[in-house]
Amino acid sequence: MGLSVVTLLGYYGYYKWAVQEELRAYEGKGWSGNLCLLPFLLGVPLPPLLAHFDPDVPPSFAWFFLLGIIWIYIVQFRLYRKVNQLYREDGLPEPLVVWWVFIPGLNLVVGLRQIHFLSEYWARKQELEPGDPVANALPLLFSNPSIF
Repeated sequence: MGLSVVTLLGYYGYYKWAVQEELRAYEGKGWSGNLCLLPFLLGVPLPPLLAHFDPDVPPSFAWFFLLGIIWIYIVQFRLYRKVNQLYREDGLPEPLVVWWVFIPGLNLVVGLRQIHFLSEYWARKQELEPGDPVANALPLLFSNPSIF
């Protein structure tokens, strides 16, 4: 989270791209990191930058900002469903409450849970012992199955 703040969400973008690429490589199908990130990047930072530097950009171009935000929510929703599917296919309880993505505040909680549980999933696949000091310090937040 700290790297995302310091890099003005650059690290977050890289993380989103990398996760989608890992899932696509693992399953041999699915959305690429570019497909997940490019519409967001074109929609969110580009319209304000163009409007700032080019006064001839029509105000209606600002709608692309909203489309970029909606796109990242769609990507998140799909990712949370995919993490639940991976757990379900391994006979484990689904760890994420997907609809939390639409509730401000809870969307951050489910995002943190997604990072944790997907990391645990990959560790188990590699026969490693998962270790997460943040999850150990906040067991209520990272318990599985979800308490909500």
